[in-house]
Amino acid sequence: MSVFRASNSPTAWPEGPDPFPDDGPTERLGGPDAGPAPAPPRRGVVVAVSLAMLALLVAAASALLAWRAIQRSEQAYARSLTAAAPAPTPAAGYGEETLRIQAGCTGVTFLDLDEPRVNAAGQISDLRYDSRCGDEQPRITLAPGAVAGSDVGDADVDGPGCAKAIRTSPLGGGVIVPVHPGLVLCVLTGTGTPPATGVRLVRVEVTETAGDGRATVRATSWPAA
Repeated sequence: MSVFRASNSPTAWPEGPDPFPDDGPTERLGGPDAGPAPAPPRRGVVVAVSLAMLALLVAAASALLAWRAIQRSEQAYARSLTAAAPAPTPAAGYGEETLRIQAGCTGVTFLDLDEPRVNAAGQISDLRYDSRCGDEQPRITLAPGAVAGSDVGDADVDGPGCAKAIRTSPLGGGVIVPVHPGLVLCVLTGTGTPPATGVRLVRVEVTETAGDGRATVRATSWPAA
């Protein structure tokens, strides 16, 4: 009787030829002599960073130069304004200036003693004259333009004498002085008209009054120290 040998596994197949025959030893792509892959270049990055830092330094230096240029221009402009501003000229004195007040009954007249001038603006005036009619005496008071004043009663008082009288016996604020012939006032004016004329010491003497509100005064001034 014939004997047949069978595989232990019912699903086994007979071994066939190798589907992937041996093609020989494997090789690295690029050839057998290719070395390790080169590292990416870094020189370009270093150059780019250096250029960026240089650009920042240039920008900072430009900003500093511009700021200094602005400062110098502002200083030069301020110096030019200072140089262009005229220096105040000392107030020149005047003597024996006659001022005639014609206010009428119950009228108000303002005197600017810097020029001198009758009918001045109230804000810059040095004396306010309130006229009266009949037997009532006119009145005079210091106006906004005056710094100080004094009732001295001496027609011969000079500049130093006026300065001393204002210092030692000044008129209080709002003091009303009756006007009569022979009245002498010393007045220290304010900034002057125009302001470049400076301040003055002025002696004001009332020489004449009338019952219809008119009056005549004589003014003499000296530059205030």
